[in-house]
Amino acid sequence: MFTTDERVPEEVIQFYLSVPEEGSRLTPGRMLADGTLVGARRLSDMRAWSSRGDDPGLALRRISRSGEILDTIAMIDWPENAVENERNPGGWPRVHPLREPALPGLQEYLTALTPDGSAVVQIGKVHEEATPPTFDLLMISIAGDTLLHREVEYEPLEVTRTMERRLADEYAGWAVGDYTSRRMQLLETTLERQRSAYRRVFRVPENHPPVRKVVAGTDGSIWVLRELRDDRVDVWEIYGPDGRLEGRLEIGEGRASTKPWYPRLAILLASRNEVWGATRGDFEEPYLHRYRVDRTCPGA
Repeated sequence: MFTTDERVPEEVIQFYLSVPEEGSRLTPGRMLADGTLVGARRLSDMRAWSSRGDDPGLALRRISRSGEILDTIAMIDWPENAVENERNPGGWPRVHPLREPALPGLQEYLTALTPDGSAVVQIGKVHEEATPPTFDLLMISIAGDTLLHREVEYEPLEVTRTMERRLADEYAGWAVGDYTSRRMQLLETTLERQRSAYRRVFRVPENHPPVRKVVAGTDGSIWVLRELRDDRVDVWEIYGPDGRLEGRLEIGEGRASTKPWYPRLAILLASRNEVWGATRGDFEEPYLHRYRVDRTCPGA
């Protein structure tokens, strides 16, 4: 932590907490408004992680600067999000493209911290079998108080065969390094055998998860990235502090990562008036963008 002297830190915060029941460790993540922290989760024990049950949920913990777990802010609904690691059966699974916590953020599934560190926003349970289907939009203070709980209705979007094949190809390509400069130095025939192995174990759900990412706005707004569409146009919905839908924004250009299924724009800060975000160029050079939100657009 730096103050007026940018060369000498006022305080160094470092801890490495083991959470054996969930097979993970916690390191300093994001600072909260009261000076405590939330931990960044790192998997450490695949066997314990895999034995948590069908719908375990994970605790978002508040941690002191000295590394003491103080309490639990909220439970994160963390559905099964792994694909079997074909190259190492029983080893670390790979995260499924439709279940991946997209950066930047808390690196927790569909959970974000408000810019002032006073609360978290998250997508809770998805009630796909309800009539009509809904997902829970939540805002919870760092003291654990529920500030907002609204059920948002949605229409399930089927994962088409075209999308399934496309994701399988992209997933297999990513697994062997097709989209990075660190591609495996192997014969193309060997790489193709590995791609085929990853395609064989790749599965998709019947319907898309209704939300891919959530961002807490600087003005109390809540930004929700909806399903991965076949045309790869990102649709962001903007909700007010009361959980009511106020508008939509579509982004059809750019890329935020070498992973093809990632959002077009990595939103860093957002409000009803402007959006700051980042993309990557052809040589992975980062670009920072600032957009004005035109709230007078038809259909906004």
